[in-house]
Amino acid sequence: MADQLSAGGNRGLGDVTRQEPPADAPGRPTILIRNGYVIPGAHRAHLDRADIFIDRDRVAAVGPDLLKQPIVAASNPRIIEAGKRIVIPGFINAHTHSNESFSQGFWDALPLEVWLLHKYPPFALKPLQERTHYLRTLLLAIESIRSGITMVQDDLINRLSEIAAFDGSAAAYRDIGLRAAITTSMSDRQFLEPLPWLDELMDVATRAELATLPVVGWREHLAMFERNAGKWQDAANGRIRAILGPIGPQWCSDELLQAATEISLTHGVPLHMHALESKLQAVQAQLLYGRPIVEHLDALGVLTRNLTLNHAIWLTDGEIERLGARGCSISHNPLSNLKLGSGVARVRDLKRAGVNVALGTDGTSTSDRADMLRSLGMAALIHRVGDMDYETWVTAEEAFEMATIGSAGSTGLADDIGTIEVGKKADLVLLDREDYGFIPLHAYVRDNAATMERLAARFYPYYRAAHMRAAATDVPASRAPVRLPCGCCTALRHTLTCE
Repeated sequence: MADQLSAGGNRGLGDVTRQEPPADAPGRPTILIRNGYVIPGAHRAHLDRADIFIDRDRVAAVGPDLLKQPIVAASNPRIIEAGKRIVIPGFINAHTHSNESFSQGFWDALPLEVWLLHKYPPFALKPLQERTHYLRTLLLAIESIRSGITMVQDDLINRLSEIAAFDGSAAAYRDIGLRAAITTSMSDRQFLEPLPWLDELMDVATRAELATLPVVGWREHLAMFERNAGKWQDAANGRIRAILGPIGPQWCSDELLQAATEISLTHGVPLHMHALESKLQAVQAQLLYGRPIVEHLDALGVLTRNLTLNHAIWLTDGEIERLGARGCSISHNPLSNLKLGSGVARVRDLKRAGVNVALGTDGTSTSDRADMLRSLGMAALIHRVGDMDYETWVTAEEAFEMATIGSAGSTGLADDIGTIEVGKKADLVLLDREDYGFIPLHAYVRDNAATMERLAARFYPYYRAAHMRAAATDVPASRAPVRLPCGCCTALRHTLTCE
């Protein structure tokens, strides 16, 4: 918490780095956040006026007038007056790429694979100095803090397997005060293997040229992970973690995926992997494996509670059921998916199947910003397109859940972060209650809610029946190619939801 308060204040960046006291230091640091409007978590009762007592980096008590308690007063806490603040759990960005920070918002109107060609063209990648990686990550970290993010899962794409990339990024998160889980990026297939038909479309000379691109073997990738974890695991008072990052099944051999899963299960490390972000990836899965990709991963033993599939848009119904049965997570990245025209994840179906849904911004080249508030707002709205049954719509409360405890589940830290509870880490965010967006904080509606709901309940069945009858009634516009959340349109059946 102390790190977050420093990073979120009005100091210069040079003031953010601070020496944390040793565990046995006398007069341990305590903080009292007083008289805040506290939202402990999604689907939980709000506290109109409450204090939060923080001992070192954990929540020790939540309730009114805590300074009257002898143990709190005796600790001589640093007091933060929060009478004009809303206190929420810090947002957890379940999926982003700090390596995109220098190309924020650079390309537009390109689908995923074409965008990848522009972002990572063959023969163009050159090593960067560690200081450059450090500064690039700081750009992402600064905006993360400004939008209420207290932890990121940084899928650090590192095609050249540079030690400087991981060390520079980890040092940036350490110094600015964020909690971070950073992937060791892994891919061991030849350049053309992940993409269908290119070996047919390209001439022999071009294919031969691309075949000269170096490929890092799966054992070398795992050795890099062991190196990164050995240096950084639980650094900065436990804030920095190394996690496993196979880029995606089509980029990785089965041997790599199985070996990474074994490490994940043995050491309790999250495994963070792209899958089915685009229709092209779904097509390639059929060509590579002759079956849906999640079915193939299940056969390999990759589907575990430690697995997060990033994006996961082009899923069959059966794949969704498998992910739920295995307790997997997906990261929902609505802004990036819209910018790349990939489609929209089937969040309601995923949640019904028991899949944990986390929320991410994705990289700033495909989402334009590392602003979690933008992603949260989009996640609460985009699923209302294409389905007129409003009782199935994703709500704002559910989007908040994805950005907090849902994302915490993806990181494997749900017991420590994601809600405001005694014993959990004090990863907190204070919002300005007087900001125009919070006025009047629904005071009138809240105070009169019981009467208003009782009056509305009399007529609700009739209004819903009329709405749903309209939804089922054919009009000329019903036959127009209206875009659906899956990325298809009403004129075309979704390619993969029917098996």
